[in-house]
Amino acid sequence: MYRLSHLNEIAHGNDRAIYRHPDRPERCIKVPRFPERGSHQNEREQVYFDVLKARGLDDWRHVPEYFGAVETDHGPGLVFGLVTDADGQISSTIRQYRDRGETAWFATRAFADELQGLYHYLRDNWIVPSDINDRNIVCQRLADGSRRLWLIDGVSNPDFMPLANVWPWFARQKVDRRMRRFFAKLSDYGLLPEPEREELVRSAH
Repeated sequence: MYRLSHLNEIAHGNDRAIYRHPDRPERCIKVPRFPERGSHQNEREQVYFDVLKARGLDDWRHVPEYFGAVETDHGPGLVFGLVTDADGQISSTIRQYRDRGETAWFATRAFADELQGLYHYLRDNWIVPSDINDRNIVCQRLADGSRRLWLIDGVSNPDFMPLANVWPWFARQKVDRRMRRFFAKLSDYGLLPEPEREELVRSAH
């Protein structure tokens, strides 16, 4: 059983808390924020990522790799790769960059290209985001000065009859709908001009 220190907490939401792995600092553990209640998000994600692993997914370019479940003193936890910048700092979300007023990169072609890369990655691997927003997309700064977008949360398919888990066509339809909504939000935030948004929507067809 892993014992998790509050000093290693990375973030928390309504349902879960995220800690740096005590033995593997390049990984994180997602646990229930309130252990007595459990975590519905963890339950959904475990089922979905087990499906991805069983399907043979080995391309983890835009979604952190899943390493299975562990027991902790905060309840059952899920282990994922931790996205960090080249300097070792934990990568910031789009929302965190917005809050700091550091939005210059979002006006570049490189940002639109990364959005397209993320979109095509999800479609090609038929990975369904249950939710995608500026709080669960991080911008990883790489050693060469470029950046990569990662979807770090909200990856699951909570449908009662999850056809998208077994049929690529259904999965891609869901990806298309979620990404279109995400692109529209970015446009509303002033981070994605309308011509680029329209180009991204067309790029998968």
